[in-house]
Amino acid sequence: MKSDEGRSAEATQQRVAAILDGLGGRTAIAARRAPMRRDAEAEETARLRADEVFPAGRLASLPIAVEVLRRADLGQFSLGERVDHARSMPQSDEDGALDDSATDAEPTIGDLCARMIGVNDVTAANVLLEYVGMGEINETLSRLKLGRTKLARQLTDGVAHVARRENVTSADDMLTLLTLIHGRALPGSQRLLGMLSAQLAPEDLAEAWLPTEARLARCGAAQGDLVHDAGLLTGPGGACVYCILTAEQPDVAAAHAAIGQTLRLLWTDWRLG
Repeated sequence: MKSDEGRSAEATQQRVAAILDGLGGRTAIAARRAPMRRDAEAEETARLRADEVFPAGRLASLPIAVEVLRRADLGQFSLGERVDHARSMPQSDEDGALDDSATDAEPTIGDLCARMIGVNDVTAANVLLEYVGMGEINETLSRLKLGRTKLARQLTDGVAHVARRENVTSADDMLTLLTLIHGRALPGSQRLLGMLSAQLAPEDLAEAWLPTEARLARCGAAQGDLVHDAGLLTGPGGACVYCILTAEQPDVAAAHAAIGQTLRLLWTDWRLG
């Protein structure tokens, strides 16, 4: 006979599935309520197709940032070191125009990392990917046992995109990575959490679905038919780490709404308010 907690968890899982399955296309979620105490008995989770591989889209910025901060912590370079991004940026583009929000001719590595995470600056992401090396990022992902996450191209490489050579991830892998960051288990975790907190949620996510006391530290953006969102949702009653992936979406606005609806459901069912 199931306990009240078991029935509640099953009901939450079913409601999450109803929201995401109603979208069509491909969807996945992995979410975990961060326990209030270390001796908490049972953790609350929501998982749906969490081990399936998806194009990473701009969530690829997260492993890039992890590698940048890891290498800086090792003393291989300083976050204050300046980079001539105009020289180091490969000139390939799948979107029509690079998102070059950088105004400095030579921003620091720390500046580029903050822009990459805070405002989804893909120029900054590509410069940093080139700077630390794709192979090194993938090696770090392997050491962290994130076997479904791999970078295979620049974020704006139209040729690779057409050839279906994609950066990939899974909801489970992103949840694991964000859980390590939330637990301050990776070098530079505190700094990275600050960067994630600086990325403003779209109005149709934050204002339409979440109460004013909710706080998001997140990484997410729509790109083509992908709408991903991953991060940490915190309130007076606790926090949850989550990753929601949607691909092949015929209605991007509906996908945004489904992500907001799902976060509101976790907020309510997991008593974060």
